[in-house]
Amino acid sequence: SKMTNFHNPNRQKRIPMSSMQGVLLITALLAGCFANRFALALPNLPDKFFRCICKIESNCNPSIGCVNDPVTLSCGPYQIKEAYWQDASEFAGEHIGGGWKSCTTGPDKMSCSKKVMLNYFQRYGRYCTGGREPTIEDYARIHNGGPHGCRHSSTDGYWAKVSRCLG
Repeated sequence: SKMTNFHNPNRQKRIPMSSMQGVLLITALLAGCFANRFALALPNLPDKFFRCICKIESNCNPSIGCVNDPVTLSCGPYQIKEAYWQDASEFAGEHIGGGWKSCTTGPDKMSCSKKVMLNYFQRYGRYCTGGREPTIEDYARIHNGGPHGCRHSSTDGYWAKVSRCLG
């Protein structure tokens, strides 16, 4: 007797996903998770901005190390606190410069500190301004007063110094 193969119309045909489709799907999902990191490039600030911050913070003293600023330590020519470095590193997705003190007081302290500042500014710029494109004034005041620094009158004096320096 002959066996008959009956076609079952209810049986779903599996469509195998190619490995490339799988990679693209995972990439798209990951990109969605990290979109905040890559959505906007880091702020483009002139060298003079950094020179002025450095001058105001430490007179650009390369050997300043860490200074007690009244409650917590601030390190390097830009006087960066550990929480500032931590917030910037978290945003960047890496321990910038290996660690807070190695970054802010080590051999690459100038470029490493700038990287910290740019990541901090990118993290908190629009947060501070309520969504408006941040200005150089906003960034200076955020450097001095933290995530809400651009909103606080306590950073007015600091901005006045930066503004004078910028000319």
